[in-house]
Amino acid sequence: MKINHPIGITLAVLATLLFLSPSRAADITATGSGNWSSTVPDAPWPGGIVPGTNDSVDVEAPFVITVDADTTCAYLYGSGTVTLAPNVTLDILGDTVGAQGAQQLATLNATATGCTVNYHGNSFWAKRTDYYHLTFSGAGDFYNGAIPGSGAVPMNIAGNLLISGTNVAVQQGADITIGGNLSILGATNKWDTSSFYLTVGGNTTITGLRALLVDLDGALGSNYFTGSMTVGSSALAWNVSDVTQWALGGSLTNLGLIAGKGYGSIDFKGNGIITGNALKLPTITVSGTYEVRASITLTTNTPTLTGTLIFDLARTNQLTLQSYPTNPLTLYYDGALNVINTGAAPIAGNSYKFFNATNYDGSFVTTSFPTLAGGLSWADNLIAGGSIAVVGGPSGSPTLTYTVNGQTLTLSWDSGTYTGYRVIAQTNSSGIGATWSPTGSGTVSPYITTINPANPAVFYRLVKP
Repeated sequence: MKINHPIGITLAVLATLLFLSPSRAADITATGSGNWSSTVPDAPWPGGIVPGTNDSVDVEAPFVITVDADTTCAYLYGSGTVTLAPNVTLDILGDTVGAQGAQQLATLNATATGCTVNYHGNSFWAKRTDYYHLTFSGAGDFYNGAIPGSGAVPMNIAGNLLISGTNVAVQQGADITIGGNLSILGATNKWDTSSFYLTVGGNTTITGLRALLVDLDGALGSNYFTGSMTVGSSALAWNVSDVTQWALGGSLTNLGLIAGKGYGSIDFKGNGIITGNALKLPTITVSGTYEVRASITLTTNTPTLTGTLIFDLARTNQLTLQSYPTNPLTLYYDGALNVINTGAAPIAGNSYKFFNATNYDGSFVTTSFPTLAGGLSWADNLIAGGSIAVVGGPSGSPTLTYTVNGQTLTLSWDSGTYTGYRVIAQTNSSGIGATWSPTGSGTVSPYITTINPANPAVFYRLVKP
């Protein structure tokens, strides 16, 4: 019987594992300055061997390393400088125990146009500095306030800031200015906007699972979202507090839940549309120009209306000031009201309610309502009940005229002045009877049909339901 030697088997397996395994992570110390991808010895790497994906990199002064192509490393540290070239991406993985990043590197210059730094590990170890694009795709808390060995660091992100990881929390300890877009994606990520200033120059998107924009510590902060904001279907995506100032310069699309407490308010101070799911907030300010395409309920205080509110007759959205028996509230008008119509022409008797409150006061500085057909006018019932209504109408009735061209009969009437009329007909060889049928003419002149002299007589008339 042939028996294999155990030691031989062990050595063979070990050799195979060593052959198949990737190179082990190393700690690489730069020995000069130069481009990251350079293979020239000591310019910057010893022996010209470029650090691997899982290697940590030590850059000491006075050396400067330029990341000249898309690069991945474990983490960076040292007293030297790492500079990103335009349009490159530096992926920093962190170490195996969830620490390290670039915070222990003296200088990270990541502001070149189009360059991106993506932290895949613990966000706490991200360098607190300026960036062009910045991404948190890992986990953990990022804080740009004072920490041991460093004071607070105000940050400027020239491009976009993306949170795409899981359980990433950004806590401001100093101002943060984002020139591009802010995207909070991923799962259970949040941004605490209390304290200091957050300014977003582009659009803001909060669409991750249970992603949240919130005031966590009740400290006075001020946040201005210059562009539009989209709130996804998270359980609670935006929690509006009463000690942090919130302002929006573009449209708001609410596909999830926006809530507030105390006297929390959003100032709609730009130009845009409020649309999506119904909003329920303590109060709002409209100092810009906004079309209301979502129902809004205010629970604490009258809105501050110094801008322009736009309502569409074709929609049924209302701004409601919720009152309680022990605390009846008054909705105060101000600013401008612009009513537009993208639907059917209003007719006498139509009423449109835009505001719902127990009491109304104040007045709009200017109002603009859609043009009505002849003889109709608007009744302004805003103070009485938050609505406007169509009243009046032309005297008399329209005249039905006809022309015949061969076998084509054209019936015409003044449908601009006399709105709502339509053509009905009956066929009766013995004369006009009591039974009339619709023709499908609609309410806009003319009605054109084909006739046959050989058929029995057909009678036509106008009727208004």
